[in-house]
Amino acid sequence: MSPDVIHPKEFREGVPDRALNQRQFQMVLASRPEKMILTRTGHFEFLKETLAGAGFKSPMEAVSAQERRALVGKISGCYDPIVTSDFFRLPLDRKIRYAGSLASTFLKRLLNKRKDCGAVFRPSTGILALVFAIAEHGRTADYVICGIGVRKRNEYLSGKQVKGHDLPHHVFADVKVLRKLARRYNLFTTEPELEHLVPRYRSG
Repeated sequence: MSPDVIHPKEFREGVPDRALNQRQFQMVLASRPEKMILTRTGHFEFLKETLAGAGFKSPMEAVSAQERRALVGKISGCYDPIVTSDFFRLPLDRKIRYAGSLASTFLKRLLNKRKDCGAVFRPSTGILALVFAIAEHGRTADYVICGIGVRKRNEYLSGKQVKGHDLPHHVFADVKVLRKLARRYNLFTTEPELEHLVPRYRSG
């Protein structure tokens, strides 16, 4: 889970979509998972205390960008920044724009390997959750993907459009990682828009 979902700064007066953020926070509190994994390590103890103070009792962990990158690479064979054939089919002006982001990532990692890359070139939290599950339960388990799609990634739950992004975050990377995982593990999905990547789940 992204730490932003549970950070108190998202619930302050005047914050855009404050009511939505508060509803999401309440859903997190009610979810009672076996374990919660945050996708960044910053402010971890503070966020842990925030959730505990609100009555959340499940164990919590946090992984760094470098740990995420290593785990996704180990499980899927894809290390971010993940560049796909879809990227190379983009119009030239978009390729040039995002090539700058790629170059920046590589240069920054020469000095600091912990640097994260842009959201276009790394998997979403949904795919990360799948990777964490595979890492824990192994090759023989079955994995059913629910509630993860590749469409309308530029929309919030409030219906507001994300502005300022030519490409939807995570989609290219998610598709490539899913294709790789589907060849290695027993993946199924309940989502029609993923059936070209993963077999449909059939109960019973």
